[in-house]
Order: sequence, then C-alpha cells, then structure tokens
Amino acid sequence: MAFVGKIAYLVLFPGILFILLSGLLAEAVSTGMGTALAGGERRGAASHVAWLSAAFDQEAIATGGTLGAVIWLAPVVKAIALAWVSCIIFGFFSGDLVLLFALLLLAGGADLFVALLSANPLAVQEAWGEAASLLAWAVPFALVLAAVALRSGEVSVAGLIRWQAANGVLLASSSGGAMAQAGGALTLVAALSAAVALARLRPLGRSYTSGAPGGMLDDVSGPPLAMFAGSEAAALFVVPLVIVTLFFAGPSASWYQVLFWALKVLGVIILLLLVDLLSARCDSRTVVRWGVGAAGLIALLGLVLTWIGVSG
Repeated sequence: MAFVGKIAYLVLFPGILFILLSGLLAEAVSTGMGTALAGGERRGAASHVAWLSAAFDQEAIATGGTLGAVIWLAPVVKAIALAWVSCIIFGFFSGDLVLLFALLLLAGGADLFVALLSANPLAVQEAWGEAASLLAWAVPFALVLAAVALRSGEVSVAGLIRWQAANGVLLASSSGGAMAQAGGALTLVAALSAAVALARLRPLGRSYTSGAPGGMLDDVSGPPLAMFAGSEAAALFVVPLVIVTLFFAGPSASWYQVLFWALKVLGVIILLLLVDLLSARCDSRTVVRWGVGAAGLIALLGLVLTWIGVSG
C-alpha cells in the first residue's frame, strides 16, 4: 500500500501541483529580478499564469501521425519525471542517485524526442540544438554524481543526506582532506553549469518561451504548449533543489533549519537567474564546447581530486 500511495503522489495532482506551484514561485523571482536589473518591461509572474491559462483554453492544432500522441505525452512524462525527482529528495520514494539521474535524463529527453519526430523541417533542425543542450548537462552531471558518491560512499539520496548531517555539508566537509575539498569545489562549479542547461537557462539552455521562429515547439499549441512551459518553470525549482541536496544538505529537525534549507534553495535559484540575465544565448556548437568540454573537464578533474583525497 505504501508503494501505491507513492505512485499516487507522483501521478495524481499533489506531486505535479507541487512542482508547478514551486516553479511559478521561482518564475516570480526571475521576473522580479529581470525587471530590476534590466530596468524595462518584462512579463511578470501574473502574466505568466494568465498566459498558461489562455493556452489551456486554446485548441491544440492537430499535427497528424505519431507526433500528435507524442506532443500530448511528452510534457506529461516530463512533469511526472520532475515530480518523481522531488519525491526522491523529500523522502517520499526510496530512490538513489542513479534513478535521480535517469529521471532527469528522461525529462530532458522528452524535448529532444518531440523535435526529432516533428514534421516541420525548421523544428527538426532544432533537434541538434536540443541534443547539444542535453549533452551539456548530462555529461558533467554524471561525473558530478560519481564524485559525490565517491566522496560520501553513498549511492542513495537518503544516505547522502544522512552523511552530510553527520560530517557536514559536502562542500565544506573535512572528510578526505584538502584534495577532496578542492574536488568538491570543482564538482560544484560543474554542477552549476549543468544546472543552467538542465533548467533551460542562458547561455547553455534553450527556453521554450523566448526562442526564435522555427523553434522546437512551433508545432505545439494549446494545453501541450502550456504543459511544456509549466514544466520549464517547474525545472527552475527542481534543479536548485537537487544542487542543494547534493552539496548543502543538512539536518531539518526544527523550523529554523527548514527555513535555512529554503533559503539555500532560493540562493541557488537567484544565482542561476543572475547567470541567465547577464548572459547571451550560445549557439549549439558553443553549448557543446562549454557544456561537454569545459564543464565536463572540470567535473572530471573534481572526480580525480576527490578520488585522490578519499583514497589517500
């Protein structure tokens, strides 16, 4: 019965509603920061909610063929995958780091699948950009997870949180000595780079709502488009949640510790949004060079330093 209850949390409205509302809250932070820094007019969080509501009221234009089913299924799969990630982190599911990575990969792969199956040649051209953005976070993030597991000796999210509660947050823990601490700092840099791409932020991401004509979702309209945009907002919350869990987790037995945890998540959201606001969007080849090349190399170096510190 416990497993059935967890599945109900994932598939039914509480889990999906949780990440969507949290994502819209993160969206409110982003629009507020954008207005303050740019000094101009930006679409506010209220207008974003109105836009989503209007999209749900619109008719979904039939695309025909297999793509019609994919357009309806892909955003639902993405939302459920992100909700499952939040379940793992909050302890609603006895998952592990490998499952966490697989679910994030499934969420990112839903976008690529839609682009590859599109009947629109311009949208198909965006498939390479989607693949580049996917690689830009998947490669360094896989190395980051390997380094985190090596440093803590844990392969489960719950075990990692317990380890940090006992030994201090992973970034500042003295376990493994100076080499492991240096490796942890490098893996955090790589993780933040991966988070930018995973949350579809600039310069490594490809936002649904700010793309040029001929983008991946040109064939998508109505409720599926609203669900894609909603999942993008949800990722803006889920991704910082993952980063905090990996590097800054701590005890949460009292209300002020829970508040401190929320402030850490908010801090990562603000950091990612600052990068987004101060950056230009890169082309797909540059995304691969910086994501797979630079961030991947930093993550690999962090993994090596962590291994030296732990084994020394």
